Amino acid sequence: MRGAAALLVLLFCRSGAWAQGESGGDRESLVESQGTEDTELTSKQTTGQTITTPDIWGEVEELRDMVDNLGTMISEQREKLRNMEKKMERRWREKWRRGAEARLETMGTRLSASEREVEELKRMNAALEARVTDSENGNTALEARLNASEGMVEELRRENADRPKVAFSAGLTNDGYLGPFNSVTTLVYRRVITNIGKAYNPNTGVFTAPVRGLYYIRFTAMSLKGPQSIGAYIYRNAKSVMFNHQDNDNGHNRFLSNALTLELEAGDVVYMRLPVNQELYDEKSSNYSTFSGFLLFPM
Repeated sequence: MRGAAALLVLLFCRSGAWAQGESGGDRESLVESQGTEDTELTSKQTTGQTITTPDIWGEVEELRDMVDNLGTMISEQREKLRNMEKKMERRWREKWRRGAEARLETMGTRLSASEREVEELKRMNAALEARVTDSENGNTALEARLNASEGMVEELRRENADRPKVAFSAGLTNDGYLGPFNSVTTLVYRRVITNIGKAYNPNTGVFTAPVRGLYYIRFTAMSLKGPQSIGAYIYRNAKSVMFNHQDNDNGHNRFLSNALTLELEAGDVVYMRLPVNQELYDEKSSNYSTFSGFLLFPM
């Protein structure tokens, strides 16, 4: 653009010079018209000199050609510029498209990850709900079992409240030796240790069953050094149901114990008896010889 402006300025300058040259020519024509002869004389007198007129029109044509070429160059530059702008626009659009595709791909990846996470959360929530439902069902079942157990406990409590409580235990004597006797003798355990239900009589040594049921009966016996053997009977009513005996042939202390369960009717009696020529030993602080029993369950 700057070159084109310079050429235009040069063209205008040349045009001005050419115009001045034409004006000078007109004046010279007037002079020549007034005195042709003088001019011819002057021309004849001039020797070795030639007058040349500058080729203005040729220069103008050159300048026009240069302007045309410059316009062509400008058009070409404009076309290149437009092509470059289109190319840059295409590149920008392609870059924007690729960036948009990359962003869309990233968003799609993130969306897929979010969807997978949502699905996983849904599965976890479903599993949790299933566990909660199972827990609720389990709690319902446990509550039902608990209610049943509480009912059974309450029933057992009522049964236990209604069931007679029977248990006794008594020591033989505080006097040490008892026996021997010339006949079988009923043992009276006078030192009462326990007597729940008051079914044992410490004055007679007899236990009387208050209710029909199964009872556990037990005794212990001791004999000190001596030639006598040790033995004991357990009687139910008027009949012996157990007899235990041990000889004392080495002169050492002897211990004897045994137990059994008896099915008794209400009013049945149980007691201990000492065989003939047998003796037992007991003292308050030791309870070597005892008689015990309790109700297992009523029948």
